[in-house]
Amino acid sequence: MKRALMLTAVMAAVALAASGAGARAAGSACPASNPPNELVLVGGSGQQAQLGKQFAQNLQVELANTNGCPLTGTLVGVTVNFDAPGSGAGGIFASSGSREAYVGTDSQGVATAPPFTANDTVGNYTVDAHSDYGTVELFLSNIANGLPSAITATGTAGEAATVNGSYAQPLQARVTDAYGNSVQGAAVTFAILPGPTGASATFLGGPATATTDASGLATSPPLMANGVPGRFTATASTAGVPTVATYALDNHATAAALQVTSARDPKATVDTRYRSSLQARLLDANGQPIEGATVTFAITAADNGAAATFLGGTGQATALTDADGVATAPALVANRTAGTFAATATAPGAHPSRYSLENLAAAPAGVSAGAANGQTTTIGARFPIPLAVTVTDKNGNPVAGAVVTFNAPAKGATGRFTFSRRHHVRTSRIVRVRTNSKGIAVAPPFTADASVGGYAVTVRAGSVRTAFSLLNLPRG
Repeated sequence: MKRALMLTAVMAAVALAASGAGARAAGSACPASNPPNELVLVGGSGQQAQLGKQFAQNLQVELANTNGCPLTGTLVGVTVNFDAPGSGAGGIFASSGSREAYVGTDSQGVATAPPFTANDTVGNYTVDAHSDYGTVELFLSNIANGLPSAITATGTAGEAATVNGSYAQPLQARVTDAYGNSVQGAAVTFAILPGPTGASATFLGGPATATTDASGLATSPPLMANGVPGRFTATASTAGVPTVATYALDNHATAAALQVTSARDPKATVDTRYRSSLQARLLDANGQPIEGATVTFAITAADNGAAATFLGGTGQATALTDADGVATAPALVANRTAGTFAATATAPGAHPSRYSLENLAAAPAGVSAGAANGQTTTIGARFPIPLAVTVTDKNGNPVAGAVVTFNAPAKGATGRFTFSRRHHVRTSRIVRVRTNSKGIAVAPPFTADASVGGYAVTVRAGSVRTAFSLLNLPRG
């Protein structure tokens, strides 16, 4: 009984489904004659391709009818015109070699365009498919991502090597696309352009080609200078980029001499710039100047700390020789310590050259009295300790060659200095003395006059002053 009921229910459901299907068929019945009245997209729209590259999928459209029913009649041979933009971003069809292609539909009413290649302009655009049954737009994009757009020299764009010697670094070039991104897998060709003297070089291992890595860098094989001194050029190029990267190279003759050409004893006040820069001239074995060689200048501080730095605060600097073989160091700035110190210039293959420099003390900023202060002596007698002072600048450096004036009072208790001039002994209450290399000025012997009492002998060096307190005693 249960099985009979179940079977009845299943049959009822099947009948209901059949009656529904029949109703739908009756409501959407397609006409016996159904020719096309529109053109619709099949595929190829929405693609991207790199400049100059073929799009992966062919552009396709087909005939259709707006009622959605299958077409009837002959569908083959209907002409469809695929039309890309005439300017700006666009492309070329393989069959015609132009921006337009005419194709006929197949038996299914489908029109397939020939392979389509992006042109050299970045941008979005449409390819229109025209027919007697309407037009369809297919949307495409030409992109430059990953295509070489620029090549630049990296690392060092200028190098030098001794004739018949190896260059220290290979050449390197970086390839980027239009957006500055590194291009991997680009083939880079390095080439040598000999100079006017015949100077040149060769790449070890044959042709100098390299492929860029993930950073867009291509590295040449090692480079060997030929036997001719002089300057020449190397280039790096890659397909699709109209410009090249350039490198300035120089074959140096073996150096024989490095001559000092600047002042041998330059001087500067502490904390100021030296008026002249260090210079050296590099010559080869035939006495000819060597151009483009690197000369290294270095400062050696004195035991007391006197030294200087090149602009930038370093104790070492390099410079390239010019057409006369002369290398000029950056400007020198004296430090705050007075004294003499040395500098050297060195170049490969030549003996070093040496310079003697001196930092001079600044203007007097202090003058101090020595042990003679507070002395006594009897009238008419010489003070036992000579009057002496030490003159220093603002940094405490002794000031050499400063004029120091010793001045005894004109009235009352006083005294006079005794000195020899033109073979005659003279006396004066005022004398002028220059400081020695240690900043010390020593006055001539000083003798008390006939008046008893205390007084001060003033001392002046520039704008600074001090004084000695002295006392003339009566005779016992």
